[in-house]
Parts: sequence; C-alpha cells; structure tokens
Amino acid sequence: MPTSINDLSTFLTPFTPRHYCYLLPQETLQPADLVTLCADLAWMLDRKQEDLAGWYRPLSLALFERLGLVNLPQYEAMREQTSGAELLNVLGVVDSPDFVDGLGRAWLMRSRLLALPEWASGVLEGHPFQLSIFHRKMPTELRPMAEEVADALAAHARSALQLSPMLDRAIIALWGCPLERLDQRVTVAELIAEGLELQTFEP
Repeated sequence: MPTSINDLSTFLTPFTPRHYCYLLPQETLQPADLVTLCADLAWMLDRKQEDLAGWYRPLSLALFERLGLVNLPQYEAMREQTSGAELLNVLGVVDSPDFVDGLGRAWLMRSRLLALPEWASGVLEGHPFQLSIFHRKMPTELRPMAEEVADALAAHARSALQLSPMLDRAIIALWGCPLERLDQRVTVAELIAEGLELQTFEP
C-alpha cells in the first residue's frame, strides 16, 4: 500500500533552511540545495501551490543538469512526479526507517533537526518563540524565566539551520552524488544564461 502524504507530513519543513522564492543572479547554489528544493516541491504538489511549483521544478531541473546529476533517479522524479507523497518516496523519505536505512534515517534526523525553524511570530513583541502570544498575559514573576526559555529555543533553531546543510550533503551523497561534486557551485546567473527563466515571489 503506498504511503500517503499524511504519513510523511512530519518530514515537510517548507522553505527551511532556505527559501528560493527570491534569488539574485549572483547567488550560488550547490548540490545540497537540491534536498530543500525537492522536498519543497513535494509540499507544493500536495498543497496545489502551482505557481511556486512552476518555479521550483525548473530551477531544480536546471541545477541537476548543470551539476551533471541527471542520472540520479531523483532527477527523473522531479521531471515527472505530480504526487507529493510519491516524490518524497523517491527522495528516500519513509515513515519509519529501519536501522540500516541510512537515507531514510537521514531524512528522519532532518525533520527532527528542523522541527523548530526560525520564523517570525507576527506578535507585537516579535519573539518567534515567545511562550505567550501576548507577553502581558504571562504572570510578571514568570516573565524572566519565559524569556530565557524563548531565547534558548531561538538559539537552538539558529544552530539547527547552521547544521542542516551538512546533513543535506549526506542526503544527496546517499542519492548517489559523487563525493567530489559536493562542493561544486553554480550561480543563478549561469543557470539563466543556460536557459532558466528567473521567477521571483515574495518570501
């Protein structure tokens, strides 16, 4: 029985650790960026975000091609898949990876690592991990402790964002990317010169 997107929803951390909605021509991309791009496309397919999918898919394919990774099965899936759950399966995401499934466990670790992405709460005080949406509702005597907890959560989220590219390198290596290509870099301008039509969206 195929795995549903609901079974894999905990693995979806869209736009984390990086979003690609507004790229400047001088920005660089590496093989590890494909992990976020591919996972985000799965989320967009599931949510019927056709406008974003119409940018993330060609960007991903152009990067696969420029980096010489078109022989990976993930490239073909990014070309053809219209199901978010099926795309995640090809990426190596499984609901409960066993102890010898290095790729599945890497995705599991990634989802746990990025479970607290750094995001703006929109509250007046502006702290993304504020324990009470309205700071004034927190009992006065508990505010110092609550602020300390919120600051620690924010620090944890920032640390996770810094660590995640290392894990993404491991994931794409497990897809089959040769180790000597992991440090390749390509600019957005180079992709545009080779035919990519640049699109931008509000972050």
